[in-house]
Amino acid sequence: MNIEQTLQTAEKILAPWNKDTLRPESNRMDMVVQTDELRAATNALHDAHWGYLSAITGLDLGVESGQLEALYHFCSGPVVVSLRVRVPRENTYLPSIADILPPATFFERELSETLGFKIEGLDESDRLFIPDDWPSDVYPLRSDFAVEQAAPVSGSRIDEIPEQGMLTGNTFVIPIGPQHPALKEPGHFQFTVDGEIVTGAKMRLGYAHRGIEKAAESRSWYQNLYLFERVCGICSHTHAMAYCMGVEKLAQVEAPPRAHAIRELVAGLERIHSHLLWLGVAAHEAGFDTLFMYSWRDRETVMNLLEQVTGNRVNYSANVLGGVKCEVGPEQAAKIKEGLDYLETRIRHYLEVVTTDAMFLNRTRGIGTITAAEAEKFGLLGPTARASGLMRDIRIEAPYGAYVRYPVSLVTRTNGDLEARCEVRLEELLVSCFAIRAILDNMPEGPLTARMPRKIPAGETIARVEAPRGELLYFIKSNGGETPARIHVRTPSLCNWVSVLEKAVGRQLADVPMLIAGMDPCFSCNDRVVTVLRTDKKEAWSWKQLREYGIEYYRR
Repeated sequence: MNIEQTLQTAEKILAPWNKDTLRPESNRMDMVVQTDELRAATNALHDAHWGYLSAITGLDLGVESGQLEALYHFCSGPVVVSLRVRVPRENTYLPSIADILPPATFFERELSETLGFKIEGLDESDRLFIPDDWPSDVYPLRSDFAVEQAAPVSGSRIDEIPEQGMLTGNTFVIPIGPQHPALKEPGHFQFTVDGEIVTGAKMRLGYAHRGIEKAAESRSWYQNLYLFERVCGICSHTHAMAYCMGVEKLAQVEAPPRAHAIRELVAGLERIHSHLLWLGVAAHEAGFDTLFMYSWRDRETVMNLLEQVTGNRVNYSANVLGGVKCEVGPEQAAKIKEGLDYLETRIRHYLEVVTTDAMFLNRTRGIGTITAAEAEKFGLLGPTARASGLMRDIRIEAPYGAYVRYPVSLVTRTNGDLEARCEVRLEELLVSCFAIRAILDNMPEGPLTARMPRKIPAGETIARVEAPRGELLYFIKSNGGETPARIHVRTPSLCNWVSVLEKAVGRQLADVPMLIAGMDPCFSCNDRVVTVLRTDKKEAWSWKQLREYGIEYYRR
């Protein structure tokens, strides 16, 4: 089914509520729905199995307009259908759709905290990533927000200490983090266990929150390139590429073919770097430190190659608006091929190890199994989804940049456990090596950049790319000036967390580190929270309360 047919199918499904439809881009459809129509329209898309909810973007249309807007982005292949709901600033109620689409829970809580939407039917009261002593009725993404409004509030929920202790009957509440030797980035976890079995799981992030989306509104389009490249250190190139692609679409500027090829080449090297880093972390959590040390040793090879091409080992700064600023000459191409020869040998060895080593298989085979139906329900993305047989890869579903000329193969498994996630990631590395060789052997000639305007024309666009962890979505809005009006980033880790903590319930506590590592989480990419409670007495605790629990417990 082509783009036009897919759009027409969505339009037919949404016909009962279709009063105002726009086609802002050839692959997009925007439809305005009323607040009381949102659930019905969502149900219609869900029942027709049309696409998946990729993100929800909140917008403040300005004090003068007196309105806020929420955009519900549904994606099917290259097509994006956005349901637009507008509410008055003094009456911001929206119905929750989390019972229809579970991933919406995170998006709705973000709307509530950052823009002040009141989500009816959302039964979560804890903060998502804004601190517990953040003042009520102060929303950082509103247009009239001032820093002075964010003064900490005394006597807030952060000071509430529960009466009962950490131990209740035969049930323990085990807090981990936000600072813990097992955590590579700051995050807080609460696991309720009955003996060794996890009966409840809760997570709180936000400790690495840097307010990047708000900061972008006061910086130029060129300055923001370096800001968004630092959303994540492991997939910095992917973030910069998504941002550049979106701004270039708004400016109606096409980067040269050679620039697209170099972007894909660097993205391939970055994927190899990311997956090797992940393999080492997963091996370490499984107690397989030999595999951890060897994979991280080989990771140095790809980091050296990235330094050869871009001059940097972490934030590569390969992209500029309109193209790239790094060249790949014959000498660099030869070194990349030499490095790939070595890496391919090592990757094949690691693939054999993770599928034959008895100790490693005890920690991965049959652990955290997610079926294809569950993957669809949870809205999984990236290798985590593909390991469950869900064929979801933006490079293949909606090819962008050089992926049209240099396609990649889809790697999937159907058993959906941790072993499958290992296999998918390692086989993806072999696919990336093949694609990089194809680019080096068929590199198009021409310039590296196209001329970009200083002011970006007014409009909205959505850029989607396949990061190492899954689909990365950028919503970009311009009012026609030198700074953006709104940029919203939905990172893939956000969509994968709910499945991990859902699957932790019922497993042994010793399996939890591997379940978390299996999805390859990035804490700094997103500041989110999820709760899964399977106990008779449902309680919600803040991270401060859990810390007090821990202090009291260890005093005993």
